[in-house]
Amino acid sequence: MDFKKLIRALLQSKFGGAQLSDARVNELIEKVKDKVTTEEELEAKLDAFNEGYAFTEIAKDDDRYRTKLAELERLKSTGKGDEKSDKTETAATTTEDMPAWAKALIEGNRTVTEKLAALEGNKVVNDRRSAILGKLTGADETYSGKVLRDFGRMNFADDAAFAEYLGEVESDYTTHTQNVAESKLGNDAPFRGVGKDGKVTEATKDELDSVMNEIGL
Repeated sequence: MDFKKLIRALLQSKFGGAQLSDARVNELIEKVKDKVTTEEELEAKLDAFNEGYAFTEIAKDDDRYRTKLAELERLKSTGKGDEKSDKTETAATTTEDMPAWAKALIEGNRTVTEKLAALEGNKVVNDRRSAILGKLTGADETYSGKVLRDFGRMNFADDAAFAEYLGEVESDYTTHTQNVAESKLGNDAPFRGVGKDGKVTEATKDELDSVMNEIGL
């Protein structure tokens, strides 16, 4: 299965024509390549990812990130050129002594740096949300919503701390799935019949023992 070709086609036909970068597409391939075997399964996986963080929004955020990064690089290069062209002005030792153009440059750099940091922070959060949703494939909205709310209240010291948390999310979801399956099995107890009120009544232990005795068990 050509994952890259199929993902690109689905992004165009089903997910608003989102223009994801090759790096983003490769991330998706890593998340699904061992979990799907058909195009239908791949589409279902992408649906789940898109619900958590829309592909069109990912593309927009990535574009903003690249634009700010380019702007920061331009400002840095502009500062270097001015420094070479006018050594007298850049020799100022305090902010008060700086010429107006230098103050504007520093302030511009600071603003871009702050915006870039904010975008990077948002990108990390959104990437982590996508990773969590990848572990919750098949979960109902109530369960996945609670996990995401808990995630929103947490702070992680580094990527290793988040990776540990992600492992716990996967383990907890596996346990939750098993518990749900077992609880459904518990509803398969024998029943006696349907009462006048239309409700199903379960047979008691004594009634079951009596039936077993009658048939010689």
